[in-house]
Amino acid sequence: MNRKIMWIILLMAVVFAAISVINLKGKNDINDAVSFSATVLENNQVSILVEPFAGEDELKSSDKIVVRVAENSATLKDLSDFTPGTKVMVTYNGIIMESYPARINAYNVEKINY
Repeated sequence: MNRKIMWIILLMAVVFAAISVINLKGKNDINDAVSFSATVLENNQVSILVEPFAGEDELKSSDKIVVRVAENSATLKDLSDFTPGTKVMVTYNGIIMESYPARINAYNVEKINY
């Protein structure tokens, strides 16, 4: 009987681990993307420093956010077209790294007319 209980506990642990992995994997799914509007403050070629527009939820985390876009697993996208003052729409997975300034790994950054 002890062996049965151990097998049940082991099975439950494996199922729990599988569900956890599936949930974490879903956090990087572009279907769960979040977007916000911001003004570019500074450009560092492969990253931009932005200030979210008034009313954006991201302001609750930080008034300044460094945004990077991965081109593939080894390189970052060139963001040099986004000069200070440019209005942009940033699309990302909803995860903001809590530092100052905050950091976001975005799916996309595009210019907007505001």
